[in-house]
Amino acid sequence: MNNPLSKVPETKQEVVRRKTRQEYAAQTALLKRRGDYLPQYDYFLDILSLRAEPEKFRQKINRPVAALNCLQAPLEIFHALGFVPYRFCSSTVSGQDVAASRLPALACPVIKSALSSFLLEDSIESLADLTVIAGTCDWMVRFPELLEAHGGKIHFMELPHMKESERGRKRWIEEIFLLKEFLEKESGKMMSRSKLRLSLEKYAAARLSLRKLLEARERKEIPALWCMIMTNALMMGDVEGWTHSVNEVVQVQSGKLCCPEASVFLAGSPVMFPNLKIPQLLEDAGIHVAADELCTSERILAGVPLAEDNSEFALLKALAEQSHLGCSCPTYADNERRLDNIMATMRDRNISGLVLHILKGCHPYDLCSFQMEQVLRENGFHFLRIETDQSREDSKSLLLRLEAFSAVIQ
Repeated sequence: MNNPLSKVPETKQEVVRRKTRQEYAAQTALLKRRGDYLPQYDYFLDILSLRAEPEKFRQKINRPVAALNCLQAPLEIFHALGFVPYRFCSSTVSGQDVAASRLPALACPVIKSALSSFLLEDSIESLADLTVIAGTCDWMVRFPELLEAHGGKIHFMELPHMKESERGRKRWIEEIFLLKEFLEKESGKMMSRSKLRLSLEKYAAARLSLRKLLEARERKEIPALWCMIMTNALMMGDVEGWTHSVNEVVQVQSGKLCCPEASVFLAGSPVMFPNLKIPQLLEDAGIHVAADELCTSERILAGVPLAEDNSEFALLKALAEQSHLGCSCPTYADNERRLDNIMATMRDRNISGLVLHILKGCHPYDLCSFQMEQVLRENGFHFLRIETDQSREDSKSLLLRLEAFSAVIQ
């Protein structure tokens, strides 16, 4: 006879939701126990924790949500048309289970997490008003097909992979105008030049704050781990609140040294909250990330767009060129300046070693690693390649390699 008071078994979706909340809560609790924790960091931790609380997220922002995967879709356009640009690429270990049966075993962990988020009922992604996908890699090119059953409104941006060519630039400008038309249609309103100018001003202020944050990190006043947490929180709704909170942290930490002596340049696959394995291991090995090229950190906002005049065409053209030419993603076929820029930064900041972080299944970064290692070593820099996933199983072996690398670059 069944006991009416017996516990009803959880569904797979309920298990994933519970484990995801636990994952976010555990990481947040761990961070608040750190010796370098500041009350000012709560703004960023609270925002990032809303990923596990989608209803609270919607109540907090109270605006339409546009889920997107890539920073090359200018955030200013979304903001000007009343959308919250939300980055749907997530990094939870527990959340990957929902999409496990729909992807190859060796699929990129970011894709697994992202697809799982869309398939998870009542997630921010599944509740988003629309989705914008830029075809940065083969996984993302196939992503709209994977979302067919999701049934949401999807706009695909065809990324031209010849960045330096005039043809590629013109093609991307066309994509930016198509994005604007799509967002206008979905919002039911035309984008005014005044709102676009206001949006540009707000993000210009955010860029200035980001530069101050990165300079403080370079001076070793702010640990790289906290810097990554802060940049991760940008695409969660309130750009003005983010800008103000970053300025507060920079001001509080001014003149206070708090980081290890050994410095590296961190390149490669994105690091996303709550999976902070790589920056935590770097810290444990006594290494400070003084510069990086991650699209979730130093590259979260490209350079300031420069327009020839104040016309709508000129402003959108400037945004297109800023996002396109300012991107150093290895998905481009003509990305020769990337290595030159990395080495110039390392020389300017007196950094002797580079750590290349590659998520298993992240083919663009994997393929470029061989040329990167050769060029860096030929120019007298130390190089360490780390291939990993989002689990913690390889943490001990990675720490040993990082400790050995730290001894080399001291």
